[in-house]
Amino acid sequence: MMKKINMKKILAAALTLGLLCGCLVGCGSNTAQDQEGSAGLETGNEQGATGEESFKIAIGFTDNGATMFSLMANNVKTMVEGMGGTVVFQGGIGASADATIQFVEDQIAAGADGIVFGPPSDSVLTTVTTMCEEAGVYWGIAFRSITDEEIKALVESSDYYIGHCFEDEEKTGYQVMSNLHNKGISKVAIISMAKGNNTTDLREQGAQRACEEFGMEIVAEARDLTQASDATNAAESFLSAYSDLDAIFVVGTTGAGIHEAVAKAIEDAGKVESVKLATIDFPDSMAELFEKNILATSSGAPSWGYDPYMITAAVANACKGNRISDMPLELEIPMYDIDDAETAAKWLEKYGNADTLYYEESVIKDTLDKSVNSGLDEEAMRNMIQEFVENTAD
Repeated sequence: MMKKINMKKILAAALTLGLLCGCLVGCGSNTAQDQEGSAGLETGNEQGATGEESFKIAIGFTDNGATMFSLMANNVKTMVEGMGGTVVFQGGIGASADATIQFVEDQIAAGADGIVFGPPSDSVLTTVTTMCEEAGVYWGIAFRSITDEEIKALVESSDYYIGHCFEDEEKTGYQVMSNLHNKGISKVAIISMAKGNNTTDLREQGAQRACEEFGMEIVAEARDLTQASDATNAAESFLSAYSDLDAIFVVGTTGAGIHEAVAKAIEDAGKVESVKLATIDFPDSMAELFEKNILATSSGAPSWGYDPYMITAAVANACKGNRISDMPLELEIPMYDIDDAETAAKWLEKYGNADTLYYEESVIKDTLDKSVNSGLDEEAMRNMIQEFVENTAD
């Protein structure tokens, strides 16, 4: 493997492990529930498909459950194996700081050459930077930006940090509330992650900005729900306590079946005409919920798995000795809205199928593998992202 072991002593000396205290849970992009164990499902062959020395990448997201997880895993596996590597998936690591650190430690010990994950908060990143620096393991971030400038500078000083893919979460939270305002909705209850989650905190900031601009009000909240039954109880409580409630907005959740549970609670209360559902991240049941006139608006990335897919491509190239850029990558994945059953059905036809490939294997080799495509750089990746979004929206 083409790694350079270049440990920065000043980095290790400056770091403290007390950073874990006070870290709050949360992965606002619908990852699986918290799992403290390190077991993962390894797929692929030990020998790379190209006959080159193989490399191994560990992905801190589950590869099963909702379609979006299986779709992500199928695409990442196809891409990594096409570039001569193998991949391991482990769900739930984003739900706590301790589990995130354990995941990175375990995967380094298991021989990972690259790691991709979504950190629950910036504070875990100093320890991750140290561990990966010492081990010579490349790594990248999915679904997150680093908001703490001091931590960001520290992370970006490492030769092994490849960069991150992210979405404009604050803008998306604002846009969903704006869409609700345009539908005559003013009083909203939210279901979100615990405070301190980088993603949902930003989404809520955007939602609150819309409230101030449009005279809307967030009247109640429920946080860190992990079971569909929790969502049912929360929705029933909202509906009972606020007779003038207009909508329930699922800002972010790690629980399976949350959207469907909220929709059923609205149906069971006989309030389909007066109370609507809004979401960030497209649920599998999106088309059906639009047809029932329960879902008012939904916003998400063109495909949830495309974010970790692109940063994994960058990490894979680094593992092969072909970094895409000497500087950390900053790749934004635009979010867009779906507001009707027809558009939802069209989207689900593509990305409601776990076998759908973002790119065929020949395209992966000719375009995303820098050993073949010497022109692959950050601008080229951004152009690919833009084209992917445009093709999805068509």
